[in-house]
Amino acid sequence: MKAFMGSGVGRTVILELDRGDDIVESVEKTLEKEGIKNAYIASAVGSIQHLEYHRPLTMDEATEDEFLSLDGPFETGGVTGTVIDGVAHLHFSGGGVQGIHVGHLEKGTRVLYLMELVVIELEGFALKRVLTPENVKKLFPVSEEPS
Repeated sequence: MKAFMGSGVGRTVILELDRGDDIVESVEKTLEKEGIKNAYIASAVGSIQHLEYHRPLTMDEATEDEFLSLDGPFETGGVTGTVIDGVAHLHFSGGGVQGIHVGHLEKGTRVLYLMELVVIELEGFALKRVLTPENVKKLFPVSEEPS
């Protein structure tokens, strides 16, 4: 286990995404424009017309993922995650006429009618994600490499 301590929270951004907007790209671009490198998703509600996500397939030491691409309609049960060093790591739950879906949200996921996200800036962190031998992008201090 690792724990990273920051200095607090900063600005709050409410994003209202429209039909066709890419959820992951919209979060990253807005935060980049505002100069926010680290944040978390406090709340997200809305609908999705096209879903791109992945989920693990095995319990092996190194992850093997299944990537899915589905057309909706889907209603989100929630989107949660972090943005570290400007890169979003978002997970979602949602469902529709095709059933329930849960996993890691990928770029290319597009809003159906509306998506509202509340994003909270995290201050005092100098972190990066690094791909580890388990094929997982884990957090490390900017000054440290994984062993």
